[in-house]
Amino acid sequence: MLEEEMMTIGFNYLMNQNQFKAVKQEVPFLSRCIDIVLIDNSDVIISIEFKVKNWRHAIEQAVNHKLGADMSYICLPKRKISDVLRKSLEESGVGLLIFDKNSEEIITKAVSAASNSSNIPAFRQMLKDNFEKV
Repeated sequence: MLEEEMMTIGFNYLMNQNQFKAVKQEVPFLSRCIDIVLIDNSDVIISIEFKVKNWRHAIEQAVNHKLGADMSYICLPKRKISDVLRKSLEESGVGLLIFDKNSEEIITKAVSAASNSSNIPAFRQMLKDNFEKV
């Protein structure tokens, strides 16, 4: 499966979840685009970086998203979560979502993201403004 296919299926799934008041793809942020950004019913901004491989790079990207997002996740295809992956997630404060297109719940939370109290208000506003333009 390609990353783009995973992201499209995931986007369609998340669009139908009641806990989000807005879901958008490819939101520009700091010279890149965040794969999917969600705003939940409490106005929490959540970023998701989808990767088929190279979870280390996904974590790096998700850490950058934390400059503006309240919570940041990576989303990987269904797999066993290694101790190294779990430790990297915990150290970075990034959460893990598991993607399984053959499941009723296509995206499930495997590791919760830490609430990000260190986001920068100006970057959060920039992300929110870009979100509204998409």
